[in-house]
Amino acid sequence: MSALSNIIMETLLSWDLVSVVSMLFLVFTESAGDLTKYLKNKSASLGEIVTLVCNNSETNATYIWKKDTVLIFSHSDTLNKSERTFTSDRMSVDPPTKLTIFNVELNDTGSYSCQITDDQSGVRTMEWNLTITNNLTDHAEYNLRRLLLFTIPSAIGGVVLCINICCMVWLCRKRKQEQTSHCEKRKEESNAQSDGHTARREQHQRSQYFERLNSVYGQ
Repeated sequence: MSALSNIIMETLLSWDLVSVVSMLFLVFTESAGDLTKYLKNKSASLGEIVTLVCNNSETNATYIWKKDTVLIFSHSDTLNKSERTFTSDRMSVDPPTKLTIFNVELNDTGSYSCQITDDQSGVRTMEWNLTITNNLTDHAEYNLRRLLLFTIPSAIGGVVLCINICCMVWLCRKRKQEQTSHCEKRKEESNAQSDGHTARREQHQRSQYFERLNSVYGQ
């Protein structure tokens, strides 16, 4: 009889353990279902004002603000207590759902998160990846790119134009030299022809002279 009682007690205990495990699993699943995360990329220019809003309409909530992994602000509606851990006078949280950064600097770049915990929605996390850009640097880089964009083609065009001018000058000089050489050659040929005519004329004159001379002396 005692053995049977022990078996019944062990069975009941095992059922209780299974029930407890099942209840813990359901609680964990429900909590995991309530865990939501909102992620957004946000950018701002140097010196601007950045406002991050952690939307929540429920009361009796707890808010935890972090930059990267560092706690910067916490608030509990239940205890009506807030704790500020940030040291920058450019940053404020008021009300606890709104984080404002004035006159942002480059070192304000990072990941900001707001974790809300309440009885209705459970745990929710909103996260922003904040990027700060320097408009002056970007503007200077843009002007440099534009300058290079217009200067390089102009420089290439100038080089091509100089090459074309040099080629034209060289061709003109070469053509002029060819024309000069051709004229000199024609002049030499003309002089040679003239000299040939002159020599033939002189030879003809000498022949006529000797013929007349021979006719005078009867030869």
